[in-house]
Amino acid sequence: MTDDRHDRLSECESLRGIAITLVFFYHFLGSLRGYAPDPHAHFATALLFGGSTGVDLFFVLSGFLLSLPFFRGSPLALGQFFGNRALRILPMYYLVVLVGAAWGGGWQTALHAAVFQNIGLAAMGSFGIVWWSLVVEVQFYLALPILVWLARQRWGRMVIVAVLACLCFCYLKIASPTAAGFWAAQRNSLLGRWPQFAVGIAAAWLHHRHGAALRGMDGKRRLWLGTLAALGALVLLDAITLRGLRLFGVSQFVHWYKHYLYLSILWAVFLIAVIDLQPAFRKLVVNPLLHRIGLWSYSIYLWHAVFIVMLVLRLNIQPSDTQLAEYLPNFMLFIYMAGATLLVSATTYQLVEKPFLRLKRNRFLRIGQVREDAM
Repeated sequence: MTDDRHDRLSECESLRGIAITLVFFYHFLGSLRGYAPDPHAHFATALLFGGSTGVDLFFVLSGFLLSLPFFRGSPLALGQFFGNRALRILPMYYLVVLVGAAWGGGWQTALHAAVFQNIGLAAMGSFGIVWWSLVVEVQFYLALPILVWLARQRWGRMVIVAVLACLCFCYLKIASPTAAGFWAAQRNSLLGRWPQFAVGIAAAWLHHRHGAALRGMDGKRRLWLGTLAALGALVLLDAITLRGLRLFGVSQFVHWYKHYLYLSILWAVFLIAVIDLQPAFRKLVVNPLLHRIGLWSYSIYLWHAVFIVMLVLRLNIQPSDTQLAEYLPNFMLFIYMAGATLLVSATTYQLVEKPFLRLKRNRFLRIGQVREDAM
């Protein structure tokens, strides 16, 4: 009999809460200090100042949650799969695109954004800062059913091995600090980010094949193993982020691109530790507050940069260490940025996301397939 708690994997909602919290602080603190290298970056705050790794966690979770139903035997129903992906991401995304176009008048850009084309970090100003990751997500949605279909054919597995070898070659070209032209342009595409989804898929396989054995271990042994694995992953995540901050800042995207892969592997370890091994500090990372933030995480992700950039422009903040020291103690500044983001995100979750999520959930119940859920 299936363990319903683990079938639904509610822990992943809290992990989404952690991911979006890291992303928010990355942009909040970056708006005050900037994203230049910081030789004096501190170990205790590295994950917050380098919180773009929250996107890595989102990609790992997406690979994990979307592939898990197929490991459990879900049939490859393309209409169901793409229909539910559309219900999950399009309504909220199109709302933000429309608001951005109405605000700045970029209707031509909005048309391109609607089909996930030609979206750069500067698309519609602050509205489009995070859209690049949705493009990568959509590319993954298109690729996953092909991967599943091939994996279920005996000859298809040989094709996967050959394709994987080609992808590894491409990744090495893209991750090279000397990458230019075509290869450099692929860093924010599935061709450059596929290892992060692959790590999530590997974690899903591990959870499916060995999760029951891990959960069935002696309580004390499981507690110690889970605590060491989760804590070790967090320490190494912080250490890698600290190195990137001290040496490269945001330019680690160019000079140390492979660090995204290292971070993703550690997030996968942390994910398995939290879900299957339940570390001693589990309640700090799986709790009602993070669960609620996780529920709102998609709306928060799409709105947070808008409010941060608006306030930065209004206050005419020129990011620097001096500005960070001046504004960071200003609690009301944080309240405005975080409060406005949470208020609008909670509202759009209730009015826009939730009705479509309910429809998505009902479609699963009506069709009777294995449960699937992702960002």
